[in-house]
Formats: sequence, C-alpha cells, structure tokens
Amino acid sequence: MHINLKTTRIVNEKRPEAKLVKALYERSFPKIERVAFSLVLKCAGTDRAELFSYSDGGEFVGFAFVLLPGNYAYLLFCATKPELRSRGYGSAMLKKLRRRYPDRALVLDIEPMSESAPNSEQRLRRYMFYKNNGFIDTGYEMRDVTGEYRILSDGGDLDLSAFVESYDILPEIFEGTQIFRDGEKEAVRL
Repeated sequence: MHINLKTTRIVNEKRPEAKLVKALYERSFPKIERVAFSLVLKCAGTDRAELFSYSDGGEFVGFAFVLLPGNYAYLLFCATKPELRSRGYGSAMLKKLRRRYPDRALVLDIEPMSESAPNSEQRLRRYMFYKNNGFIDTGYEMRDVTGEYRILSDGGDLDLSAFVESYDILPEIFEGTQIFRDGEKEAVRL
C-alpha cells in the first residue's frame, strides 16, 4: 500500500477538516485528558502550536496537535482513525512531523506500562509503536489529575527547562502537573 499523505494546517474552525479533527479528537481521548477544542484552535493560530490534518487520496486519516516549547516539538495529541490503524499512517504522520521540525526533538507522553491496567494491551501497543518509530524513554514521568505518563523523545536527553515552556503555551491542560525523575519521590524543581 502506497501512502501519500497531504498535510493541512488548521488555524480556525473555518477549514472543513476542522470538524473531522474535532470528531476524532473527542473520540480518541478521554474527556478528562482533553481541553476544549476551541482552545486547541486558539493555540494553533499562534506561533507556539500547530494543528495538522492528514489525508490520503482525499480521505481524512488523522491529526496531530503540536506545542513548540524551546527546542522541542511536543506532540500533545495525535490520532489515526481507528479503522485505518496498523496501516502505516501513524508512522507516516511522524515522518511528516520530523520533516516539519528538523531542528527540534519530538517529545510526547504515554501511559506507563502496567500489567494490571485495564488497557494494558493498548498501552503496550502504543509504546511499541513509538519505540519502533525511534522514540526512547527519557527517564521522566509526568503526573497530573488525569494520571501518570512516561515522557518519550526521539532526541535523547530531556531539557526540562525548555520542555516546561509547554505549560505557558497551554496552562489549562498542565495545571497541577509535576515531573519526576525515575526513582525519585519528589518532583523535579525547575
């Protein structure tokens, strides 16, 4: 199967792709983990964040919402339509993002591996997907009201002072967030 992704940047709800992105966003992420889509669009209209819609042959396949703190491209939300998963679209979207941000490391967070979690298989598939696409665990964990998340990067060590600029870009989602280094009980002081 040949993938030929078209990327469309979305900065407001006037683009026809915005409705498709919103529907997939709301279907893919639990309400507790989301912010209002209007806030995503507001951020995407600045130079500190970008929202992309991806299509192949005219068919909408997924989206990515990226914050741009410091020297990072923080992939905050990314999803492929469920019926199109495991067909290479997620990997193709990551390649597009790497081309878009050649001088920035891609960073993201995922739920930690836990055999006792009700979605343990999903967590493992997600981790393996990112690992197979060149991401490594940074040795840091984020904790907030929605849960715990491992921070992954495709660019090696994490510069926390640059990474936490994300909090200034979208404070509504990061309120109360703490970052811990593996094995430490106290949050990292910045």
